[in-house]
Amino acid sequence: MLTKTMTLAPEDFFHARPASRIAAAAKPFQSMVMVCLGTELADAKNAFSLMRLSHPRGGPFDLLADGPDESEALETVVRAVQAAFSEADGF
Repeated sequence: MLTKTMTLAPEDFFHARPASRIAAAAKPFQSMVMVCLGTELADAKNAFSLMRLSHPRGGPFDLLADGPDESEALETVVRAVQAAFSEADGF
């Protein structure tokens, strides 16, 4: 299992647009990909699961990948998180 700790800006959270983009990036992989925020755990392949996470308010969260393609899955999802929250789309 591989993990990566990330931190979002205080105004960022897993609303519909970034959650959908992250889920789309995670779905092609065989590995399980999860987001851990405090005591909450969400399936990164499921946008609704991501949207149910609490607002991180700038706090850290962990990405976890476990399976045959975990390295590539984790790298891809990290890039998807960075891209989803770096766009100046008003959210």
